[in-house]
Amino acid sequence: METKQKNPVVDLEAETSELTHGKRSGVAQVPYEDCDSSYSWQHFSVICSVEIVDKVKTIAHNEGFSIRDVVEKFLGDGIARYEHKHGTVAHQQKDINDIL
Repeated sequence: METKQKNPVVDLEAETSELTHGKRSGVAQVPYEDCDSSYSWQHFSVICSVEIVDKVKTIAHNEGFSIRDVVEKFLGDGIARYEHKHGTVAHQQKDINDIL
């Protein structure tokens, strides 16, 4: 009986698929409303240029911070500049009947 050898590329693809499409352990398992407000984080993905991503990673590595810390600092500073120009940003729930 012939034994089939595993294809390492296919096996790697299967493992990667499990990591990217399976249960996501990196996302907070506690419901957002149940989190301590001082540590309430929400998963937020963005697409950036490779140059920006590389620079953020380099800054985080060189300064000993997490990528999340660096990105959060940059976003917070950008929001502060926006609010300085345009006023405080407040989340407003829109009624679909007012829009459509």
